[in-house]
Amino acid sequence: MHRTQWKLPLFVGIILALTVACSSSESLTSENGSASEALTMPAVFSEGRIFLEAVTTDHDTLRFFTDSAESTLIYQASVESLGLVTSSIHINGQVQQVAFLPTSLDDTSLPPPLISDGLIPVRPDHRKPPHHEDILGEADGILGVTWFADRIWTIDYVREELILNPSYPEISERNNDSTTPLHFRKEGDERAYHFARLDAIVAKDTLSLILKTGGSIVLSDPALTQLNAPKKHIPAGLISESMYQKWVSENPDWIIYEEADRYYGSDIIEVPSVRFGSYLATNVRFAVRRDEVFEDWFSAFTDKPVSGALGPDAFQHTRITIDYPNSLLIIHE
Repeated sequence: MHRTQWKLPLFVGIILALTVACSSSESLTSENGSASEALTMPAVFSEGRIFLEAVTTDHDTLRFFTDSAESTLIYQASVESLGLVTSSIHINGQVQQVAFLPTSLDDTSLPPPLISDGLIPVRPDHRKPPHHEDILGEADGILGVTWFADRIWTIDYVREELILNPSYPEISERNNDSTTPLHFRKEGDERAYHFARLDAIVAKDTLSLILKTGGSIVLSDPALTQLNAPKKHIPAGLISESMYQKWVSENPDWIIYEEADRYYGSDIIEVPSVRFGSYLATNVRFAVRRDEVFEDWFSAFTDKPVSGALGPDAFQHTRITIDYPNSLLIIHE
């Protein structure tokens, strides 16, 4: 098999998931941090990606990419065009510029993060990595870990709906054909980070994976032909190089798309099935990343080491509920 080298991802910026302080918006949320009533978000689904688009009372349009395993951030150019007031705070000894969402924005259309009083880090535009330029397009920023945290979300991939649920515990007991525990790293009794980890079975391997609802790969030109893909973005997860090599060695019949990832030059492997809980996802794709991405990055935020990330293509034919307060992933079949 042809081998190539690729660079480590450009993980930049400071994640507000490094804090555990929480607050809630009185107009939107209940005391335990989720919605007081079900709210359908202004979501736009595009090639496996989920964007939120909201219009302020000042007629400004905001567009955010969403991903449960990414930083929450807004880009400097958007801060300036919206006229947002920024301030400086110290996070882990570093100075970070932060801003709130516009006050003229209705919380029911784009609720602020619950973590760290709704503050969103400001990212200089020159620090946007190339793959983000492509995946995000004209988006103003990303609603990531701290935005998903402490809430109950339903993502319906068939109807293309993103719903913020009431925080009543019984949401985890309704219509749940399959439930899978989610695990979080704690410090004492408090949840230290909000990256959701789950166990999944691939062939004979039980893997620890990050839940990555925004997993999106930009295809290289040859891969567009190989996959007969109508557009250049596909939903997919991530897997460590060492696990990838193990899969290739033990399963020579599995489909591999060589150097299919445009920005990392890495392969994409199609796994026949992934089981989590009682749910079986079929034909699930993973793009390969160096082991250090998981050893030095993702695993620093999880309760135990992870070797990959489960992307949205595992759920593309169903509806899921991610229940952060009750630490559950529910698959509604």
